[in-house]
Amino acid sequence: MAGQEEDSIDVLRRALREASGHVQVTLTLSRTSAENILRLLESEHGSGAVVVPVKEQYTTTEASNLLGVSRATLMKLIESGSIEAVKVGTHHRIPVDELVAFQRARQVSQERAAELLTEFSPRSTGFQSNVTFRADAPRLQRALGEGRES
Repeated sequence: MAGQEEDSIDVLRRALREASGHVQVTLTLSRTSAENILRLLESEHGSGAVVVPVKEQYTTTEASNLLGVSRATLMKLIESGSIEAVKVGTHHRIPVDELVAFQRARQVSQERAAELLTEFSPRSTGFQSNVTFRADAPRLQRALGEGRES
């Protein structure tokens, strides 16, 4: 089977050298390689990011780095059941599929939140904020000072 995969690699390299647009090739791959390519394409299509898993399970430290969260936050996600993990002795290991699924769910959630904010924005005409920032402080002080003098 390794010989067939090496042939497939050569076929793909040759096609990429020869084609400038879409590439159409027929490959013979092991099931594991095909699943990895499918994961790669799904990740790229779903979030625009290319995620290439190097191994099947990650330590909590590795997983938290990949997700961009603290290890403590990751442990809370595991305890709440948001991310499935397996125990190896006393340590947790997170399967790569769980990391990809969590990333996809987080992306969908962020996109939905952005949609809701966009929908809310036009309906909020006449909204007055009571929040001020330091750059606004002198203007606010003048306005308050002018109001007291009247």
